[in-house]
Amino acid sequence: MLAWLPQAAMALFFALLFRPLLQNTRMFTRRYARSHRVVGLLLLLLLVVGFVHLFFVPSPRTHGLLFDVVLSLSGLAVALTAARDFGPAHDKVLNEASGTLDQEATVTRSEMLEHSFYQGLNLVQIVYIHAVPLGAPHTRLVLAGVATAPWCVRGLFPINHFSDNYKHPGKGGATRLIRFLYRMKKYQYLLYKHCLLHGLNLSLALEGTALAERPSFRLYWLCLNSAYVLEFFLQTLVKKRYMSQNTMIGMQQILMLVSSYAALCVLNHVRITLSVLSLLLNLRRRGRDASNTGFLMLVALLSEVLSHRSSLVHVITRTTFGMLL
Repeated sequence: MLAWLPQAAMALFFALLFRPLLQNTRMFTRRYARSHRVVGLLLLLLLVVGFVHLFFVPSPRTHGLLFDVVLSLSGLAVALTAARDFGPAHDKVLNEASGTLDQEATVTRSEMLEHSFYQGLNLVQIVYIHAVPLGAPHTRLVLAGVATAPWCVRGLFPINHFSDNYKHPGKGGATRLIRFLYRMKKYQYLLYKHCLLHGLNLSLALEGTALAERPSFRLYWLCLNSAYVLEFFLQTLVKKRYMSQNTMIGMQQILMLVSSYAALCVLNHVRITLSVLSLLLNLRRRGRDASNTGFLMLVALLSEVLSHRSSLVHVITRTTFGMLL
């Protein structure tokens, strides 16, 4: 009954976004950092096409994998070109904490490079999710391992913490609302990492669910890609005085709400036990996502074997008693 709410929310979001863009189109045509501007515009258009297709085109997608790969590559290109074109000028930026919700904050090169890791992770995961229905169980487990492999190089990228904005009074998070939003972003990240990344990848490997084209997943995936890119872009619009700080905060709340709703829908395809174990392992063994996920894979396999064996014993027992009676 309330299925129209995400459509209405995202329509409002993009209306608020494109109003200043249409009034300041020159920001995409300037010579300085032109490659970043062009790729950024392409990514914005891809997101609009994705949402329009999801909400208003009921026919099944025929080129879903191609679209998702181009979308992910565009996001990766935006992050890398930002680090290349703007990074040197931002090397001396010293923010009190990581994040772009505060009006005085400036995106650092460190954040741009960290962002590129997660954009690359997006690319790997979406290819894996499209491949899941095509593989046998053992093949899916191998693919899940490949999808986890990027975490082996996580240490090569910078690490920035949202929690600095609300853990230390007077540091980051200029208002109570902004500190609350940063805390919510931290919780969203934990949900993403342990449920919608590690948990989802392993669950799909075990179940073989064809998830990539389902509307609930499409909404989640588009929101995730939007959040990754527009978090930085909205702050740029505020810095350029193309958008007010209050409008930016309101748009962030819209995107966070729709993203959370979409994520909860995708959780129906996640084995929560695996996600909880992933979180517990992360608390115990930080920075070891690859080995933690490998351990989870062994636990999942053992659970599957024991479950099948128990089912087989149950069937044999019932059959035997049936014959005796």
